Amino acid sequence: MKKTAKSLSIIFTLTMLLTLALYSCADDKTTSTASIEDQSSESDVLVPHLGKANYSGKTLRILATDGEGANYGTSQIAPDELNSEPVNDTVILRNNQLEEEYGFTVEAIYTEAWDAFLEKVRNDMMSDSADYDVISTGVFTLSSFAAEGSLLDLYSIEGSHLSLDKEWWDVTSNEDMSIGNKLFFTTGDIFVLDDENTIVTYFNKDIIEELSLENPYDLVYSGEWTLDKMYEMIKTVVKEDGNGIMGIDSNDRWGLVGDAFDTYKYILGCDNPQVYKDNDDLPYLAMTNQEAVDAFMKVYQMFTDKDHVAYTEEYYAWNDPDAANVINNFFSGNSLFYASSVRAVSTEKMRNADIHYGILPEPKYDTAQENYTSTINPYHFYCLSITNASHDLDFITFALEAIAYTSKQIVTPEYYQRTLQLKRFDDQDSPEMLDIIFSNRIVDISVIFNWDDCIQYYNNLIFSNAPTIVSYVDARREAFNAAMQETIDAIMALE
Repeated sequence: MKKTAKSLSIIFTLTMLLTLALYSCADDKTTSTASIEDQSSESDVLVPHLGKANYSGKTLRILATDGEGANYGTSQIAPDELNSEPVNDTVILRNNQLEEEYGFTVEAIYTEAWDAFLEKVRNDMMSDSADYDVISTGVFTLSSFAAEGSLLDLYSIEGSHLSLDKEWWDVTSNEDMSIGNKLFFTTGDIFVLDDENTIVTYFNKDIIEELSLENPYDLVYSGEWTLDKMYEMIKTVVKEDGNGIMGIDSNDRWGLVGDAFDTYKYILGCDNPQVYKDNDDLPYLAMTNQEAVDAFMKVYQMFTDKDHVAYTEEYYAWNDPDAANVINNFFSGNSLFYASSVRAVSTEKMRNADIHYGILPEPKYDTAQENYTSTINPYHFYCLSITNASHDLDFITFALEAIAYTSKQIVTPEYYQRTLQLKRFDDQDSPEMLDIIFSNRIVDISVIFNWDDCIQYYNNLIFSNAPTIVSYVDARREAFNAAMQETIDAIMALE
């Protein structure tokens, strides 16, 4: 840690504690300063359940990717210096406290994402030359190592200090991501990019007010924020600028803008992942269950309505430099809804947009659905794994547990309350919307492992304008099941 950061640690600690005292608990994602102080005074240690320990001179080295330039990509683990950005500076505070209490330091080693990350880890594993203890990136990438036998089952590490059933870890996502009661990746308060890559829907308040439409917040509170209601509102607001053709580069007003993959995400909002799991925690294909088919048909009807909904791939390849022209309609005030993730609210475009906007959970299938459910972007949903080449598991698991617990106490309130709830939104309802979104998040393991490229199943049906979901899946069932079983067999064979 740089001297500048250390010399300011005491002053910064006092400042942050005073700041945190201003905020109360929104839900189980936050913990009040008072409760932290009570716990600390009772045990006189930073992490009460870990007790006293001395790991002086040790460094937890985490191989990471920076989220492809995302906010917090290089600040959520071990930033270099204070910069007055609350999350960055609070992570420095956290790391300083851990060093003062337990003697260990935290270091992030960055590599490029995707293939570069995969290649580095595989080469380091083969040559036994890894200079890190933990690997971390989007769970889609991490999954490649699980079936290869390169990762430790986090549930079965002997003498582990990890309390993966506690609230500072994402217990629900752990359950979703396990196979056969084996878990190879986890997340929680230890990171910020897991929350950043949670799926949401933004809406334009100005259009709601102009047309005297129902308040989406009230619909959420009453349980009436459904796909049918969303589609009704989408069709109500659309207005073309007089040439008779809806376009993305004019003054036409759209009901919804997003990407093709958002079809999948809205289906998950109906609480319909592509696989369910049996009593042995083993996945099985569920896309042709009646409720999943019904959800697909509603989302399909909405996304293929080209007079009201514009998605990127209808106009551009997903990686075309001009592809952003589609979603730019929301920032310019020409779309009621925008399908995206939490991270979008911190982008320059959103912060500079001359509109008033709010955030919503994904709509329910219908009013009978018990909870609003929001899924994640599997490509960027940040998790960590421990490779089987890692040696000092006592220290590694102790350090990870200490980081996760301490993050729950001081980092999450800075990110969740001060940054998201208070800085990014200008109303009293958005914080409650965020509580609903984060407390009902689901992860679909099928797209994490991407059996038979199933991450593209719904996309392909949208692209081909073919609502034949049952026959499409039935034609691929054998290939899907074979790929899934190969993963299951490989994982269950691991000691």
